[in-house]
Amino acid sequence: MGSLQDLSDKLGEFKNHIEDISKMVIPIIPDKNGMIDRQCPKSECESLFKIHREDWLKIVREEEVFCPFCKNNSEAKSYLTVEQNNEVISDLKKSIREFWNYTYSQTGQNISIKPREEFELNLKCVKCNCRYSVVDSAYFCPSCGNNNIEENAKKAVEKILSNTNNIEKIQETLETNLNKDEATVITKSIIKNSISEIIGTLQNYSELRYNSISSKTAPFNAFQNVEKSNKLWFTLFGTGYDDWLTKTELENLYKYTQKRHLIEHKAGIVDQKYITKTGDINYQEGERIIIKPNDVVCLGKIVIKLLNEISMLKKGSI
Repeated sequence: MGSLQDLSDKLGEFKNHIEDISKMVIPIIPDKNGMIDRQCPKSECESLFKIHREDWLKIVREEEVFCPFCKNNSEAKSYLTVEQNNEVISDLKKSIREFWNYTYSQTGQNISIKPREEFELNLKCVKCNCRYSVVDSAYFCPSCGNNNIEENAKKAVEKILSNTNNIEKIQETLETNLNKDEATVITKSIIKNSISEIIGTLQNYSELRYNSISSKTAPFNAFQNVEKSNKLWFTLFGTGYDDWLTKTELENLYKYTQKRHLIEHKAGIVDQKYITKTGDINYQEGERIIIKPNDVVCLGKIVIKLLNEISMLKKGSI
């Protein structure tokens, strides 16, 4: 049995080892594009995204990283994914046991977390040049927090359209791990949510563009409303949706914004107000709105057309 002095010496060595561990940099394996997996630490979000490993080391600040989706800002160390965090904790526990028992450990050397597959939507901040990658509509640079929607909006809508066009393949893939009913529920949810995402992208892009051009701030969520949007652009430039869209496109845009309202606020249940406003004879009051892939494609093409028109508006153009 060792003496009290031996125990004291061992505790001292153990304390030094713990301090050394706290200073170690744990290696994270990048994907084929050089991107490392990150996850928002905010419990209400927890969205996954990727940042180029080189930019994570050279551009991103340790004291503050922004979530591209919700703009939560936390310390860089908080952005480990659940899988990475669990692996690190497991490795640290093993290291502590090894050092206490054998005065030797290999902290971090045995961590091998495979990265997730590459995300298709690759972005680059126009302000700080940080490269990041997402799977959904994302607006904020993880490094500086800059709102990059002016550059990313069209890509986001195009990605939604790509997913919609491949929805049958997505369902087939889901069916390999889930039953057919569960896969169908998920794919239907993807299609339904796509309407809200596309209109949300138009709202955020339009608001940012309008506020950067106009001397007045746009009313809250005005660009989710076709009449208000049209009036704001026409008042500012003498041109608007009536000029940018065909009559059929404008009618469809109005109908989809109303459908989105029902989905968001009425659980998709049709009311008399919707029928009166849209003249949609395909539904009766009390029925539920059905969104199909063709609806998403139709709306997406209209919104991309609007994004292109709005992007060309500049101060002094009237």
